[in-house]
Amino acid sequence: MTDEPNTDGGLRQSVQPPTHPDPGAESAELEGPVSGRAAGIGITLLLFALLIVSWFVQLSFALQGEFGPPEDRLSGGGMLGGFILGAAIAIAPPIVTLILQARVHKRTPRHSIVAVIGAVVVLIIAVPINAIVVGLQAVSVISGN
Repeated sequence: MTDEPNTDGGLRQSVQPPTHPDPGAESAELEGPVSGRAAGIGITLLLFALLIVSWFVQLSFALQGEFGPPEDRLSGGGMLGGFILGAAIAIAPPIVTLILQARVHKRTPRHSIVAVIGAVVVLIIAVPINAIVVGLQAVSVISGN
């Protein structure tokens, strides 16, 4: 408030609106910093570790089916089941991560999307590879080889 002289000799008060140098400053203060970046990096590393574990699971089933002792060798269906288990280990966690991160992002718009990017990359790698592996084994089981 400022005091300005009035023409009739008295003082009158005028109200000036507050000035903001940057109109976007208020919205940036309300939103706050990005959260969840470290957790997103940890989730991404875990998803890649699960991808590698799934490959080891599939490799162990393939080796047991081909080179195990004759009485313990897996049939084609057993190998197919192992390959499906490996595919589930590789594909299910990134899908769950995408769903959960979408829910978190809906509540907290400034939440980091590192985990989402990691989950998408893992899915881009895992889905085609597992589709080929499981598909070839299913064809082998169906054809009777």
